[in-house]
Amino acid sequence: MDTSLKSTNNQIKGYDERIAEETRRLEVNTQAKREETNRKLQAAKDKVAEAEAHLKDLENKMREKTEERNATGKEGVDAEQAMKAVQERVDHCNSMIKKAKEQNNLAPYGKDIKNVLVQIRRMKWNGQVPVGPLGVYVKVKDPQQWAPLLRSQLGGFMTAFACTDARDRPQLKRLLHDSGK
Repeated sequence: MDTSLKSTNNQIKGYDERIAEETRRLEVNTQAKREETNRKLQAAKDKVAEAEAHLKDLENKMREKTEERNATGKEGVDAEQAMKAVQERVDHCNSMIKKAKEQNNLAPYGKDIKNVLVQIRRMKWNGQVPVGPLGVYVKVKDPQQWAPLLRSQLGGFMTAFACTDARDRPQLKRLLHDSGK
């Protein structure tokens, strides 16, 4: 029995050694797999962290671009308002110039000449209504060149009036004298 016990113990010992060797081998394989899994997990975590950082960077850039767009839009609105204000000012100035031209086109012929012309139209005349001031009817093709010459040669005649009937002359003269002409 002693031999058989020895032999059984040797068998058990052999089995124990094989079990231990298998366990070591499994542990090595498991350790390698665990290390490989851990390495893959760490790589995935690194990629996630990188993607999150990239996402935050993109969000910051998007916020900056949105702020730039809003600022540019506000500048555009401000510029349009300024342009509209300037255009209104230009229109107002043009309107004032037009009114000034209408009111002052007779200014070179004397003060309150417009009122004199109204009175002439209202009065009774023997001939036709007197025409004047004659300068209103004179147009110069090149005012820069000819206006000084015409002014010096014909200046007095430009403020004159013309009558078709000599009997109207004293009445016209009195009207012009009373109005300071």
